[in-house]
Amino acid sequence: MNQSILDWLLEEETPEVRLRTLKEYMKLPDDDEKVVECKRRLLHSKTYERALKKNRKDKPWDKFDAIMAFAEWGLTRKDVGKDIDDEVFGLIQSTGFKMLCGEPYLLRNLVKLGYDQEDIVKNEIACVLSGIKEDGGFGCISTNKKTNDPRKPHKSCARLTVEYLLLVAELHLLGYRMDCENKLVHYFMKRNIFFRTDDMKTPMVDVMLGTFYPSDPIKVGAQNILYALRVLGCQPDSEAMQAEYKVLNQYRTENGRYILTASKGVPAFKAGNIGEENKWVTLYAYMAQ
Repeated sequence: MNQSILDWLLEEETPEVRLRTLKEYMKLPDDDEKVVECKRRLLHSKTYERALKKNRKDKPWDKFDAIMAFAEWGLTRKDVGKDIDDEVFGLIQSTGFKMLCGEPYLLRNLVKLGYDQEDIVKNEIACVLSGIKEDGGFGCISTNKKTNDPRKPHKSCARLTVEYLLLVAELHLLGYRMDCENKLVHYFMKRNIFFRTDDMKTPMVDVMLGTFYPSDPIKVGAQNILYALRVLGCQPDSEAMQAEYKVLNQYRTENGRYILTASKGVPAFKAGNIGEENKWVTLYAYMAQ
């Protein structure tokens, strides 16, 4: 990353991007004065206040979005303080983590926020990761027998498996080495990350070939997938990773920034406009190199 791009990511007008850049790209510790000051600015921003309001709402998916936003920005449960624990444990109690297809992504966000030492979170992670299939992926959770008849063999769900990839990568960053890690990585590497094993030109899921952001429980962009695989030790010069860089670099501009291709209608937080250079996509793209 050249200095002009780094300066762009560190602009004070977007303290949420600045904080994540300082902590995870520049590897500055929490007590560094730049990190402390940036965190102070973020915690007093309208961006943060909007997330707090979501977290206080009764609907589980509002809380999910707030938790996801805090995690993406590089905050921890300690940073958010009294405004988060009751909401997090209330959400767990009311849903049992079972938020449709969103459980592994919820767990990823809780780990990133610092809940990895809570027994209820540790036990759930161990339980869900034990469900990895022989092909290295995770199966569909639907109870609809037309979609997922338990009497018949089914391939893993690519969308859900991507979420587990993000979860395992986050655990890896904290020093955990999960038993399923190698099988999960192999699931993607044997597909050149995105593609069907029976047709290496057809994507498993179309959204994987774009830079969708912020991630959704069933929609994760190329930049986040690539980042997770790099965290888990996949080498940039491998055939599979080169295939992914090729996909991602379609959205790289001449000045080295990356374009946002899609986002959900009501995102967890405002991350930028579709079709324009995007700080979050750019940050993930460079963290993945």
